[in-house]
Amino acid sequence: MKFQIQQNKLRDEVKKRIFDGFGSQAIESTGINGLSEDPISFEIFDRTEFVGAIVVQPFWEQLHIKYLFIEKNYRGQGIARQLMNHALEFGIKCECHFAFVETMSFQAPKFYQKMGFVIEFSRPGYAENTTFHYLKKSLNSSETQKKITRIGVYGVAIDTGKILTVRQKQGPYADKLDFPGGGIEFGESAEQAMRREFAEEVAMEFDSMQLIDNLTVTVDIPGTSSNQAYTFFHMGMIYQLKGCRSINEPDLQELQHIWVDPRTLSKVQCSSLLWKYKQTYINGLR
Repeated sequence: MKFQIQQNKLRDEVKKRIFDGFGSQAIESTGINGLSEDPISFEIFDRTEFVGAIVVQPFWEQLHIKYLFIEKNYRGQGIARQLMNHALEFGIKCECHFAFVETMSFQAPKFYQKMGFVIEFSRPGYAENTTFHYLKKSLNSSETQKKITRIGVYGVAIDTGKILTVRQKQGPYADKLDFPGGGIEFGESAEQAMRREFAEEVAMEFDSMQLIDNLTVTVDIPGTSSNQAYTFFHMGMIYQLKGCRSINEPDLQELQHIWVDPRTLSKVQCSSLLWKYKQTYINGLR
């Protein structure tokens, strides 16, 4: 029996026959057709101008990230992250346990890793010394990294060129230098919270406070044998304080306080909030 082999561009008719055949075989073998849905495109526009898209497809009850593309003029603005988060939310709603993607080394492996994907396998040896990476991200709520948000008030007190810091005992900044301050409790104003925190942490009071900035940082805290890893988003309302003085009740003090020259501080010594303040305002201390 003679067969003919023809070379053609892939036609919709042939594509349908192939996928129908795959589906039939899957149903016969497992009872389900794991590729039962067509790809879905989530697209983003600037008014009527196409900005980019992410194309996904449920595949055997998991989410395949097939394509992610942003037009060159719109890159670097967080649009890819926005589209990816939208796609992952879609995967969670579809009850997918994980998402997976393939990317070349010159494309976006670092972006996917920042989005929580982990490289499962890398195959080198492609043209121009490039590597093909296979990445996966869990969408299981029990496995996804915990997220914690903290919003608080923090005081900058300066005396003879030195800034008042405390050494944290626990939490994401354990054993690091930080601003005195903390979270606002129910019913408190920012000033009431600051006065309470200063009394509790360093046994001090002050005459006045003036808002400098709202600083935000995001920190990935690694897991330990007793604690789950988590992502910490911290917003600090930073106030400059005037007229700081001790309260005659030293037993109030919860944390060790230290006056330091901010110019001598290194990143490893500081909380992320204190370090960001140093980078932003060190030349404007007054």
